[in-house]
Amino acid sequence: MIRKILIFFVALFLLMNVTVAVDSSNWTKATVGYEEFKIPPEYENPYSSDFHMYEYGEDIDEFTIRYVNPAIMELYGYFLERNTVKKVEVAGHDAVHFTSYDRHDEKNNSKLWFSAGEEFYYIAWRGTKITPTIREVVKSASDSKYSHDEFYDILNDEYQNYKIVHAIENQRNDYPTTNSKHHSFVSVGSNGVNFGVMT
Repeated sequence: MIRKILIFFVALFLLMNVTVAVDSSNWTKATVGYEEFKIPPEYENPYSSDFHMYEYGEDIDEFTIRYVNPAIMELYGYFLERNTVKKVEVAGHDAVHFTSYDRHDEKNNSKLWFSAGEEFYYIAWRGTKITPTIREVVKSASDSKYSHDEFYDILNDEYQNYKIVHAIENQRNDYPTTNSKHHSFVSVGSNGVNFGVMT
């Protein structure tokens, strides 16, 4: 009798942890950045779609896929300082899962950062769980060309640059005044962080 009960609980545990398979064979596709992503039926017919972003509704937290390379430092630093964060693996991709609560909308939101090829993307959606649907969208992207360590090192480097830039901007006191005709600048690029004064 005890053996039957034990077998029942093991079977129940296995059933609860089985990932629900999603059939995405009839999903439409959208190109964002340099990737073609499968779009779930409930998020077809976007409010806006271009090279940088697929945005389902006017509220970007409803469902959005964004190509982030042009603004990776600003976006990643901003999200890291304002959200709960967890390192995860989704559909073979190393990823960073941000979650937050929007007091205005009274809703939980998620953003999942990952790389496909050599580019970085995020998917935004309502809720705090990485659902089978979101997994399928990530799975539709190319494999990352970065190793586990390279992926997180790149994001960490971008965050360190973000902190440097914002520390300099917050501490500078030489904004133009009526008597001053100069201002400082900060530039982050492939050659590192540069700053100076322009007259």
